Amino acid sequence: MQNDGSLPAGPVTCYSFDVFDTCITRTHAYPRDVFYELGLRLAPSDMNSGQKHQFAARFQLLRVRAEKRAHRAARPNRTVTIDDIYKNLSIPKELSAGLDDLMRLEIELERESIYPIPEVIAYIDDLRRSGHRVIFISDMYLSGHVLTPMLRELGVMKDGDTLYVSCDVGLTKHHGELFKHVLRSEGLDASQLVHTGDNLRADVRMARNAGIQANHFRYGMLTSHEVSLAGPRLPRQRARSMQAALLRRLRLSVDRHFNAPSEPLDHLIHGVVVPFLLIYVMWVLDQAKRSGLRRLYFVARDGEIMYRIAQALQGQDDSIELRYLYGSRRAWLPPSILPGSSQWQRLLVIPGQASSRSDIAARMGMNDAQQETVRGLMGVSKEHWVLPLSSEGARTFLGDIQRNESAMEHILAASRQEREIALSYFIQEGLLDGTPWALVDAGWSLNCQAALKRILDASGIEHPMPRGYYLALARDHLSPAQAGVAEPFISKAGSIFSRRRVVIEHGFLPSTHATTKGYRVDGSVTKPVIGPELRNETELNYARRLHAAAISAATLVASDQNSLISLVEQAKGILSGAAQLLQHPEKADALALATFGTVADMRHESPFVQPLCRPLTMRDVLTVISMVLSNARNFKTPSFMWLEGSIALSPWHVRVPLKFLLCMDTLNNWLKDRTPQNRSPRSPDVNA
Repeated sequence: MQNDGSLPAGPVTCYSFDVFDTCITRTHAYPRDVFYELGLRLAPSDMNSGQKHQFAARFQLLRVRAEKRAHRAARPNRTVTIDDIYKNLSIPKELSAGLDDLMRLEIELERESIYPIPEVIAYIDDLRRSGHRVIFISDMYLSGHVLTPMLRELGVMKDGDTLYVSCDVGLTKHHGELFKHVLRSEGLDASQLVHTGDNLRADVRMARNAGIQANHFRYGMLTSHEVSLAGPRLPRQRARSMQAALLRRLRLSVDRHFNAPSEPLDHLIHGVVVPFLLIYVMWVLDQAKRSGLRRLYFVARDGEIMYRIAQALQGQDDSIELRYLYGSRRAWLPPSILPGSSQWQRLLVIPGQASSRSDIAARMGMNDAQQETVRGLMGVSKEHWVLPLSSEGARTFLGDIQRNESAMEHILAASRQEREIALSYFIQEGLLDGTPWALVDAGWSLNCQAALKRILDASGIEHPMPRGYYLALARDHLSPAQAGVAEPFISKAGSIFSRRRVVIEHGFLPSTHATTKGYRVDGSVTKPVIGPELRNETELNYARRLHAAAISAATLVASDQNSLISLVEQAKGILSGAAQLLQHPEKADALALATFGTVADMRHESPFVQPLCRPLTMRDVLTVISMVLSNARNFKTPSFMWLEGSIALSPWHVRVPLKFLLCMDTLNNWLKDRTPQNRSPRSPDVNA
């Protein structure tokens, strides 16, 4: 069976296609959800919102029952038409419309609700160009006279194509007789026809029973995630149906080979990550316009995919200039080291990271030669320079550095040199040209924005207060006086999105390039220095697929007003879905994400790579308990993996105590939300 889009060899001259969920699909999760929407439109205008939804649910049930009665009356020898169905409809007493008006309104709604599935239409066009005949076969109560104009309007049917509909000929694919009718009408032998459809019985088994090659096309159907979201019963919640249908439409917008197999994590890309990023970037663009900003800088690396989404959403609208700004903690911390300030020390000593004197010096941007000079000035032996320090010992070392004038002078000189180069890049990119701007990034503690502020403040050039739009902020985020203005999409600091930032950064915001190490001057241009790529091919492939999906979805939303409206309406459900992934991942998803590496240390070097998640043991349980009891200050094991993902991969006797600890953590965060005085700024978050 051919299922990769290539044209099979042999005597095949004709290709047939099912219609619904193969060539076209609906903006509703299920066909019956259209009846609910019709009920809303028919509801009397004097009803309030709640009454209209009650009426819609009742009309949906009556319409479903009418179709069932029509099918029972037609058995075993007849198919049904929409006329047959409406003759069995008990019209609600609140309606004055007749049967003909109701049928017309349903057909109009069907026409509004359908859209083509791009990969199938592209495949059909290839078949036509190759000289093959194309026909369409549908088990449907709408006649060919009704369906043909719809399919032509969508570009599905072209001149020379033929549509066979069950209600026109009184035969169905479901029982196999319609295939035999098609072969007779087309003058074909079964070996000359290949059929494609979504229904395993009607389109595959019955076609093969008739001797016809058959392809099972599943991509137009709801995925298991979309099915779960839509809900199983009538009346389904309208919002859930619309959200599931929206996710399907975003998924179908991606350019791919016909009937290509799905790859691991595709369902998360289309069902969780892309919708989440879309509503965030839409919010950013809206806020920027409301604030009168003229330029947005999407900060590498997390900002890359958001930059691509913003470009697609904005299209030809140039009211806000979009730029990509290369930067990182590693690139911005060394040039932000200033005399008379200790703010730059915030990222140098982090619980869970290597903290020898050498590690701390490397985070300050010192190369080996510079470290050797500072070591000599401080009178520290080579052996002690590389020995791990306790948290207290590391902070003592920082104090020693500041008190050692010679060492500090050497560090500040290196910082000035780095700052001159960084400022040349920022001036080149327009940060100091007077244009109102804001950063766009993932967020968390605002360390990067604070470092940028220190660099710009040291320039001596007048500039506005730095500001940024962020997905979420950590509880310990810096103040406006330290970092400038920050506006979070998720209003509550310390939300699950900031606490599980490692998943957001690697699963939601992967870039297509490695981290920015710093800057270099190349003639009259200042360029970023990009570090080595630490990710494996699986991670890079995931990043490329995610970027492609996000751009396709954003392009669709920008061009289709209904998709835009639906996305805005479903924002709450989309946020809930993202939080669900972070807190309660499926084992299969955690297993796929376990191949991703994470680097908590700002140096982004291979010795610091740890798996995003892994199966845990009872020893790990004891470590986590120790971490909780010690307030995480002396936690030296890899502490930045995704705990919920690791729990999903672990045996039950490990899951139980860790889930209890997570419940306690949730309660603790709930209490912190209500007692701001409990917030502790002493243990900084390690990202941006």
